[in-house]
Amino acid sequence: MENSSITTINPINSPIKTIKTIVVFIIFIYIVVTMNKNFFHIYEDILKNTDEILTNHTKYIYIYVPLVFWFASKAKYFKYTNGYFELYISKMLKSVMDHKHYYSKTQFFHGALSNIAIYIFSLLAVASGAGLGDEGVIIYSSISLLLYFYFKTKDILGIHNVYTEVIIYLGYAISFTIIFGSAITTLFYILETMLHYKDANFFSNFGIMICAIPFIKFLVKEEENPIVIDKITFEYNNIGYISIFAILMGILSFVILKNTHFLFTFIKNSKFNNLYVIGFGFLLAFMIKQIGFPSMSFGLSEINEGFQATINKQKLKKLEEDKNYSELNRLKQLEKEGKFDTTDRFSVYGIFGRIISVIISISAGLTGGILLPALTIGCGIGSWLSKYTNIDQHKLMFLGMVALVSSFLNSPFTSAVLINKICNQPYDSIPLSIGVSFISYFTCRFLQSKF
Repeated sequence: MENSSITTINPINSPIKTIKTIVVFIIFIYIVVTMNKNFFHIYEDILKNTDEILTNHTKYIYIYVPLVFWFASKAKYFKYTNGYFELYISKMLKSVMDHKHYYSKTQFFHGALSNIAIYIFSLLAVASGAGLGDEGVIIYSSISLLLYFYFKTKDILGIHNVYTEVIIYLGYAISFTIIFGSAITTLFYILETMLHYKDANFFSNFGIMICAIPFIKFLVKEEENPIVIDKITFEYNNIGYISIFAILMGILSFVILKNTHFLFTFIKNSKFNNLYVIGFGFLLAFMIKQIGFPSMSFGLSEINEGFQATINKQKLKKLEEDKNYSELNRLKQLEKEGKFDTTDRFSVYGIFGRIISVIISISAGLTGGILLPALTIGCGIGSWLSKYTNIDQHKLMFLGMVALVSSFLNSPFTSAVLINKICNQPYDSIPLSIGVSFISYFTCRFLQSKF
């Protein structure tokens, strides 16, 4: 006899049921991994096409961008498909952490149409040139699809009494591995999430994750270290500058999150909703027209290009200081031919344009993620502020990513490990990264508690 919260175990049937549950979830995981990997490639293709359209056909920007932006905002007509995905997931976890709801559907459970809408409207959002990433979609859809498959088939397949929180953690494991390719970072994030929500089933759930993540990593087969930069070493005599920088990034995180939440709520409840959305579309079109879409875009490729250009500029400067004119002239000739990139990807206009783009895109109800935008903006601010310190530009770019992501991801320890891992940095940089991450995170949380 079973009810929603108590399992009666038959000693003979229990191993068979366990094996059946494992096999079923292996199939679910395989399907979700395949769907999201395909989405990832489609997203990248649409992003390239959007770049071409908005770069080469600028005379149509004031028609194309507001129109597609407005269509992308219509995700609100499908249940729980617009805006703050991380907020929905947070509420999902909170709702299933007490004993009587361990096996329950969350109130944010949604059906097949909403799951499809998440993908479609996120593609419309990127096609409009909006300032959102794909990672939020992959995280949210992985969790939503696993929940959908389980609750729609559990009675048919006889796989009752799987903790809902485990399914959510599996969705996190799939998505983080697809996005960043790092099993270690995925494990740290899930561990920190379990501790944050005071998971009563911590040991059993964490054991399941230790077994599941290597299998997910095998299915994903993505390369690690998507951001390619040289090894970074820090001088600890700069700790004062770095601490002030971390505090400033925490303040910026608070400003972005606070304004986004305020505008999202205001526009959602306004009878002039469509007018605000169209107005935001024209504002986005204006910024793209004035600044250029490449300077407004987000993602790991933009970060890679920014780091490479910075390192190349530093290389030219070092050659000039060493009076190695033959090599200097050779590289400058390659620069003229477009084979040695030194173009600054992070102008002050591009940085503020990206921040405004994120705020208005989420506020208008568009579907997408804010983690990759946070990485890009943090990298850009580090690049810009380095001019006013004696810290090397690429080092502050690295710390900028750590500092801004910690508040957006709501996981300061994981943020430090994540950036260190995907940038392939030595372990001795982790303590400073953790310090920067926690300073920024607690600065943001302190301001949120006061305002």
